Amino acid sequence: MSVEKFSRRPARVVAGACTALALTLVAACASNGDAGANGKSDKADSARQVELPVKKAQGKPIVVGMINNDTNAAGNFANMGEATRAAVKYVNNNLGGAGGRPIRLEYCNSNGTTAASANCAAQILEQKPAAVIGGLDLGSDGSLPVLAKAGVPYVATTPISATELTSPDSFSFFAGAAGSQIAASIYAAKELHTKKAAVLFNENPQARLAAERFVRDVLKAQGVKKVTMVPFGVNETDVAGPLSQALQGGTDTVFGIMPEPGCVNVLKAKQSLASTATYVFTGNCAAPGVLKAGGSAADGSYFPVSVQPANADTPDTKAFRAAIAKYAPSVDLGFYPESAFAATVSLSRVLGKTAKPDDPAAVIKAFHALKNEPTFVGPPVTCDGKQVAGLPSVCTNQVRIVKSENGQLQDAAGRWYSG
Repeated sequence: MSVEKFSRRPARVVAGACTALALTLVAACASNGDAGANGKSDKADSARQVELPVKKAQGKPIVVGMINNDTNAAGNFANMGEATRAAVKYVNNNLGGAGGRPIRLEYCNSNGTTAASANCAAQILEQKPAAVIGGLDLGSDGSLPVLAKAGVPYVATTPISATELTSPDSFSFFAGAAGSQIAASIYAAKELHTKKAAVLFNENPQARLAAERFVRDVLKAQGVKKVTMVPFGVNETDVAGPLSQALQGGTDTVFGIMPEPGCVNVLKAKQSLASTATYVFTGNCAAPGVLKAGGSAADGSYFPVSVQPANADTPDTKAFRAAIAKYAPSVDLGFYPESAFAATVSLSRVLGKTAKPDDPAAVIKAFHALKNEPTFVGPPVTCDGKQVAGLPSVCTNQVRIVKSENGQLQDAAGRWYSG
């Protein structure tokens, strides 16, 4: 079963489930030190090993906006803004700009409400942007209608709202939380040969919807006949009891859908119970803090992520580490800042494809023309609105499946994986 076939449901249902999963996971991802495989040591190593080219942009700047919640109830996401600023400097100083021209970033820090995000959109529109990047913006339901009315495209780095996922003028270079979890479930069934599974999740309506929609239903469609659903309390820290329940009957694969602290608690319970099952967590739990706290219990765990791990040995990841070390040394190499950086660089390529990069309509046309287009540290994208049925803004259904080995993330699938 493909991701597309599974997702062929009414757009409102699919987008609502995606939003539920994203909001379930986002709460602890930034405040707990969201970082990539090795954090700051990778930046230092890359700065010594990679010399960025010098190729300065010239001419009239192309205005690009960004709306982000530097701080909100879910955590501190200022690192996404810092990573975006670093990406603009990288594009302007090292890549020759977007089609030769520099990018000028107009940044607005929203407070997470729809009214504040709508105000941000209005302020940015006064600067006549070619496009607007969305960081982690819990108020995007307010900003997108304002931008759509003005005909300005929106680039979602971490799409969490139904509006971001379904707006005709919104584009995402990444599969996001829902696409990642679907692919991970298919990977477990096909590649890990899961026969009996259990899904551990925080007991709340959003987490339950995500666990049922993106794990249980996908596994059953893949022929996994036994899938046990095991909820536990949001404030429950000793999860040995729920995990014991999940392991009953010979469970061979345990899925975890929860914020980072919950993943740590599951790993501790795994160790105390001497569990030999395979564990598949959501991508937010691939953060170094989780791997470090989980210790040896984290080894062998799998995670789906939307971008190449920052410690990967590829030209893009080497350039990313070097650019962050040069332009934003205080930013850890997390999947959130990496996604923001990558979206900015990839957007610069789209701007470079049109003869009218200042014209939002021309930029939207350039997005729709993308077919199997390479992206920076991400998968190839096709922005035809058909990559995931019901989610027209998502330009790919592909993720990387990574595995923790000795505290480091290794590319388990060895390719972009969609099932």
